[in-house]
Amino acid sequence: MQLVRNSYIGGYGNMTNLFKLRKKRLKKIIKKPIGDQVLDVLNIAFLIFFCLLIIIPLLNLIAFAFSTGTSNSKVTFLPVGFTFDMFNYVVHESSFWRSLLNSVIITLFVTVFSNLFMAMAAYPLSKQDFPFKNIILIFFVITMLFSAGIVPAVLLLRGLGLYGTIWAVIIISINNVFNLLLYKSFFEGLPKETIEAAEVDGVNNFQMFYKIVLPMSLPVFASCAFFSIVGTWNSYSGALMFIGTASDKEAFWPLSLYIYDLLQRDPSSDPSSFLSTNLVNVQSASIIISVIPILVIYPFVIRYIKSGITIGSEK
Repeated sequence: MQLVRNSYIGGYGNMTNLFKLRKKRLKKIIKKPIGDQVLDVLNIAFLIFFCLLIIIPLLNLIAFAFSTGTSNSKVTFLPVGFTFDMFNYVVHESSFWRSLLNSVIITLFVTVFSNLFMAMAAYPLSKQDFPFKNIILIFFVITMLFSAGIVPAVLLLRGLGLYGTIWAVIIISINNVFNLLLYKSFFEGLPKETIEAAEVDGVNNFQMFYKIVLPMSLPVFASCAFFSIVGTWNSYSGALMFIGTASDKEAFWPLSLYIYDLLQRDPSSDPSSFLSTNLVNVQSASIIISVIPILVIYPFVIRYIKSGITIGSEK
């Protein structure tokens, strides 16, 4: 029995080697056209070039964050006068932690309510028999392409008594038509048999959405939620317009606006302070710290993003 088994394994190994040899011969016989080879080389060259465009500034930023201000003229891609003083200075600033908390609140509310409302709006629009579906969808798309402008938004927020607070940024950021289109495309691809079976069992629309559609839509929810988190966390324009950089509004600044204000500071205003000597280094350390929450979240949602990033491609 062992002899037969060894013979079988040996025969299988020989067949595998034959297939490999044949594959190598076919590769030699069937060569890529010169044009394809040139295109491959250009693609690799452009990929390396754009990777360097991202990596080189990042290495320079990290080098400044771990260097002393007196050595800035010597800093390239490695720290000079290695120190943690810049990070120590940032984390001991009360305004930094307050702005960090504001960013967490804004990002949490925008992510939850934006994705919930957009998904609820997309679900009926994904139904073929929904009345006036195309007309309603056009109105949504118009708001994505053309906005009413800053002045009407400011007047609305002032009328609501929310201007100058974090709630102004939250309300303005909730509407996201791009995510709505992603949800609509995904819902249209859900298996109709499951939906029809639930309808036969007497499930109403709200039960259908919360108990059947949402659990089946984790990839698109994870993708859109991650896009919302990154976009809201990094955005400072909304806070700049609807909160402002006035000193009396500092308590409402998100982290992005705090860093924006830090980047605008004049080091000559107080020559004797630690910040004036190490301003560039403190700015670099603040930017690095602000990226950490996104890097922490990313590994938990990457497996959903991989399947959700191709939403609608099969259609």
